[in-house]
Amino acid sequence: MSIRIPFFLIGLIFFFTSCSQKQKRPPNIILMVADDLGYNDLSCYRAKNAPQTGEIPTSNTPHIDGLAKQGLLFTDFYSGAAVCSPSRAALLTGRNKTRLGIYNWIPPKVPMHLEAEETTIAEMLKEQGYATGHFGKWHLTSQDMPQPEPLDQGFDYAFWTHNNAIPSHRNPVNFIRNREKLNELKGYSSHLVVEEAITWLNKKKDDESPFYINVWFHEPHNKVAAPDSLKKRHKTHKAYYGCIENMDYAVGRLMSYLKKNGLDENTIILYTSDNGSKVKGSNNPFRGQKCFQYEGGIRVPFIAYWKGRIPAGTVSHNPGHFTDVLPTLAKLTQSPVPDKKAIDGEDLSQIFLGFARTQIRKEPLFFYRYFHDPICMLRQGDMVLLGYQNPPKPWQKHYNEGKEALFKPKKGEPSQWRFQESHMKALKNQEPKYFELYNIGEDLEQRVDLSESEPELLERLKKSMLEKRSEMVEEGGDWYEKN
Repeated sequence: MSIRIPFFLIGLIFFFTSCSQKQKRPPNIILMVADDLGYNDLSCYRAKNAPQTGEIPTSNTPHIDGLAKQGLLFTDFYSGAAVCSPSRAALLTGRNKTRLGIYNWIPPKVPMHLEAEETTIAEMLKEQGYATGHFGKWHLTSQDMPQPEPLDQGFDYAFWTHNNAIPSHRNPVNFIRNREKLNELKGYSSHLVVEEAITWLNKKKDDESPFYINVWFHEPHNKVAAPDSLKKRHKTHKAYYGCIENMDYAVGRLMSYLKKNGLDENTIILYTSDNGSKVKGSNNPFRGQKCFQYEGGIRVPFIAYWKGRIPAGTVSHNPGHFTDVLPTLAKLTQSPVPDKKAIDGEDLSQIFLGFARTQIRKEPLFFYRYFHDPICMLRQGDMVLLGYQNPPKPWQKHYNEGKEALFKPKKGEPSQWRFQESHMKALKNQEPKYFELYNIGEDLEQRVDLSESEPELLERLKKSMLEKRSEMVEEGGDWYEKN
């Protein structure tokens, strides 16, 4: 007589077996982040979107697609912010960027930065015996200011730039190795970053400790550059799509190295983008782009691969957020979650490992950025509330970030595009006064405002939004009073 074992018991057996194996050898971790890559720029995401009209990206990304084919692709994953610095800060700490006081991207010579007292993924894992390295863009420190650098935030080794590759992705002149400024490097940024990571991994071949590395690409952020052989494959945005493909080849180089050295057997690989793209069509099917807290600015590709542990070829529609990465990695590596400060992220390991399809979040996803309307976004389940400082304008697919900026210089004033003391004063009391409500499960483009037909839900979500903004801004503090 055959015995039928309930499915959930099979899952539990697999889970505890996997935990036991991880105790013997913790997984290596590689966290890959693209810069300004749109949801629709990866061919594996484009293939899952509905038939498209208008501008359609022509970038082909077979190596990144391979990670999705052999792992887990999230459809509803959100970055930490609509611009780079705050997004990366949330990713590394598991804390909402507003709590961190990272209110916008970090320009040179300002006090705003990721403070040393914040605990990063690298610091968490070093406590568990991990070797750590950062390779690529950083942008959590203000250039020309005495602030913590990667080596001060838990990384043993760093090959990095403060912000973008200069003058472009080709032959950059602004890399730093640990604390030593380098001269011009020959080649393309994505390949330089991967080559340095491989060199570091090679030196650690005989080291029995697991490793955690950031591979944070500069592509496809402006100023873009790509080999002619890749640019000529495209009719429009040639350098943009070409540099995405060049980054994909760099991912392929890293994967080949891992497989050749048997490191792909027990390495968690995560691939994502820090925010949406500025290029039309790159954020389809969503409304908006980088800088804006519509879906196109903050919903990003997110792929998780772990051979034999994360079920291959799976797709999750469960909402995720950059702050979830730290608590999820803590669970998968059996590391204690930092408890000195509030962690906003939630452990998604059951989703990663295929033991659950959905997971109800304890708290809504929340975004605040003072510089563009909508200044606030809150998602609970499939309902998305947008909060505006000014009355919402008619629906658009794409927006002009300069014209729509809430801070514009008057004649004779310095640029308002960069964070400054006047911004700090203004954002303290800035609150949304106008609201739109959308069911994002049925209305990806955010065209049908439900605020009038769902008054009770609107009021409940408004209350949560206003409370979270006030609480987090207070915790984030005033940089010009701190210093």
